[in-house]
Amino acid sequence: MMKKGNLIQWVVAVCLVLVTAYTAVHVHHANQKNAIKMAKQAKLDKKAAKREKQLLKKIKRHERKPLSYELSSLTMPYPNVRAKQYHNTKKHPYRLWVEVSLAKQRVYIKSGRYTLYTMNASAAKNYDKGQKEYQKTPLGLFKLDKNRGQAYFDATRGYGAKSWVSFTDGGLHRFESVPVNKDGQVIKASAKQLGQKVTKKHNVKAYGSIRLSLADAQWFAENMPAKTPIFIHQDPKNHFPDDYEE
Repeated sequence: MMKKGNLIQWVVAVCLVLVTAYTAVHVHHANQKNAIKMAKQAKLDKKAAKREKQLLKKIKRHERKPLSYELSSLTMPYPNVRAKQYHNTKKHPYRLWVEVSLAKQRVYIKSGRYTLYTMNASAAKNYDKGQKEYQKTPLGLFKLDKNRGQAYFDATRGYGAKSWVSFTDGGLHRFESVPVNKDGQVIKASAKQLGQKVTKKHNVKAYGSIRLSLADAQWFAENMPAKTPIFIHQDPKNHFPDDYEE
């Protein structure tokens, strides 16, 4: 007859073997599940990258040449950003957002990781020295607000715009058209800066606003919803957000 102490040791040993076997099976299943998940994600990423590449190629084909400060930046139709698929929610906050690159002087209408439309822009690039604070373009994450209009003129600065929508402080900084004079005529010297490279010597004095062509600014003010996220940066390697929600 097996002694009581030996019986206990035998039971413990059997339990350890069973636990080890269960753990091994569980880990194996978990690894399989994780591998399937990773393969699925890799497939989705590949598909998304292919779609993104196709969209960018389409945009490239439709770039207006020569560039115009009156007409749309692209010869293709503007996206229907009012469609339900672009409605931002708490779960999907970046179905529609705007990226502004000061380095490239471009505005990108985005849906998640995808670029829907590209606009030529004219905005001040920030420098550490020699630039007054009120001339700087705010950097970071903002949201469009409800303040917008068809035209304005600022006599203190000697220019206005034909279409505008605010993204900070109720109108302090705006997306707006290229500048116009008090008679509503385009100030061509400033308008020709649209989409062009900015240097410290030839910077854009837009007082922190983002200028667009007349057509782009009108469409932007009439169609882009309030609370749309805006991300402004001047580093070409800086992109937001990293974790897109489809």
